[in-house]
Amino acid sequence: MPDAHALLGPSSASMWMVCPPSARLGERLADQGSTYTEEGTLAHRIGELLLRKRWEGADITAELEQAQADPLYSGAMGEHMESYAAFIEERMAEARTRCEDPRIFIEQTVRFEEYVPGGFGTSDAIILSDGVMDVIDLKYGKGVPVSAEGNPQMRIYGLGCYLALSWAYRIDTIRMTIFQPRLDSISTASMTTDELLTWAETELKPKAALAWEGKGDFCPGEAQCRWCKAAAVCRAHRDYQMEIARRDFADPPLLSPEEIADVLKRLPALQAWAKKVEEYALDAAVKGEAEFPGFKVVEGRSNRRYADEDAIASALRKAGFKVADIYKPRELLGITAMEKLVGKNRFGELAGKYIIKPEGAPTLVPESDKRPPLNTAAKAAEDFENEPAV
Repeated sequence: MPDAHALLGPSSASMWMVCPPSARLGERLADQGSTYTEEGTLAHRIGELLLRKRWEGADITAELEQAQADPLYSGAMGEHMESYAAFIEERMAEARTRCEDPRIFIEQTVRFEEYVPGGFGTSDAIILSDGVMDVIDLKYGKGVPVSAEGNPQMRIYGLGCYLALSWAYRIDTIRMTIFQPRLDSISTASMTTDELLTWAETELKPKAALAWEGKGDFCPGEAQCRWCKAAAVCRAHRDYQMEIARRDFADPPLLSPEEIADVLKRLPALQAWAKKVEEYALDAAVKGEAEFPGFKVVEGRSNRRYADEDAIASALRKAGFKVADIYKPRELLGITAMEKLVGKNRFGELAGKYIIKPEGAPTLVPESDKRPPLNTAAKAAEDFENEPAV
């Protein structure tokens, strides 16, 4: 399951290790939560149940039914968690090639207070086999693939797992894997025990001490500010965003290609920051926690809606209107909604041959994007050839 609310939790390590004072700055701000967080928690719960059934012989019938009754559950979520369980099965099979009886630990609470004050977290799955420890983290989000290489969250999990189990097992290599089923992404990085402990002593421990005390320098940036609760009120983050905003307000033709590239690169973070500021200000104003000069809270616009659709339909039917007159024609769910309902693989089997994918409009993206570049000159020539004669 996701970490409980440790001030310096593994999941926020990429933030507080780079910008130590951010942890205390965000401490006084409430965690708003989101549907995505709730969805991720539900998916982790189902994944845990599947693992406990397979590797602990647990009867999960009632708990699984309860989880599947949640409005956030879908056929697609069930498929993704089955793929997670299958991945763990593969790793266990691989572990058996190293020893006859590998051990698996599911949803293991780990602590690392000797390196991080108040530090603890929960590791989704740990597999031990003849000197090798696999630490596997399930991520249900579908934003971007997350790499395990140099990932501080995974290293802290690896450290916590090592501290929890090294007294009973020999551990020479720690292999850390991030499994993202919705993106078909699996990323793995390995370290020796000595390498991990050296990193923990020289990098993690001093930065955690600064973060715990609220000291150190603010270091705003896209990665570390993305999930920071204090991003909307942090002065350093404001200054960082205003730096790019000043360029953004310049006349584009007067900027060099390099300057425009820098704007394009940082524009999503600027837009996200502006949205965070807006959401924070609205929430604070509605709750009466702050007043912002020149602004006031008013009732927003709203659209009329039916209070009782059945009663309206009945009244119209009695007045002589036909069902076809007062109801819309039936309409299939969109493809994404249908895949969520049925499950992506199952829907593909049933209806894949009836689905087409039109050509997308040209889009400017970073070079790191996996899509091949579009030959715009050839495309323009093709479009010209297809123009109807007049």
